[in-house]
Amino acid sequence: MSKLSGQDIIRMFTELAPYINEIVVDDVGVSVIQDGMYTAYVPGKSFDLGVRPGEPMKGQVCEQCIETGTRIVRMISREQSAFDIPYIACALPIKEGNKAIGCLITTQAVANQEKVHMIAGTLADSSDEFTASMDALATGSNELSTICNDLGILSKELAATIKQTDEIVDFIKNISNQTNLLGLNAAIEAARVGEAGRGFSVVAEEIRKLATVSADSVKDINASLKKTQDSIAIMNQKVVTIDNTVQNQASSIQEMAKASQGLASMAGELSSVSENMIQGMK
Repeated sequence: MSKLSGQDIIRMFTELAPYINEIVVDDVGVSVIQDGMYTAYVPGKSFDLGVRPGEPMKGQVCEQCIETGTRIVRMISREQSAFDIPYIACALPIKEGNKAIGCLITTQAVANQEKVHMIAGTLADSSDEFTASMDALATGSNELSTICNDLGILSKELAATIKQTDEIVDFIKNISNQTNLLGLNAAIEAARVGEAGRGFSVVAEEIRKLATVSADSVKDINASLKKTQDSIAIMNQKVVTIDNTVQNQASSIQEMAKASQGLASMAGELSSVSENMIQGMK
């Protein structure tokens, strides 16, 4: 089997150029160049560089490929492009002996890769913001848990204080009862001695009135303390409910934070892959 010359290879690729886009997965344009002129150009399905066979070659990639005699893969930005569109170019030299007499170039639009790269960057930024939000939420949850704990301690202290107040009220109630009994006995003695005990009788009546007022005050205090105790009991229930909710939220936040970290990792990988796509690396 005879070895094909460079001229033969160029003629072969010139004939095959219309079929190359049909047998590759990606949408590519195909250019064949010989002696600085296009012998074939087949645009991609989604983009067209606008060159025609017989026109002089354009672009740095083909020039560099023929000049160096090496395979060149480059991402060409819109600013660098001779065709006013960004694309990835892969140029393979076709040689006659040691000299490159032409090249085969595939060109691929980078719109999708740029879109993937942009989405990857947005996803990474969103993931970072989400992670930061989760951290802030976790901090707030911990602070709320601490507040709930402080409220629980405070309610216990209030309950202990009310218990001491109950003891004081009971003491006052006993004094009121004894005072009332003393006033009653004094009134009885004043009545027994007749006219001589009239002044003492007035004093005894005043003592009994004071005892009655004290007893009424004790009842009011007891009612207020009972309402306070009921309120504290309700507050304790609410604190327990809030604390349980906070604990559940803390667990959920931890799971969401793990998911966010995984999302950030995937976003980073996607960004790296899209960057490689844009640079034309396999």
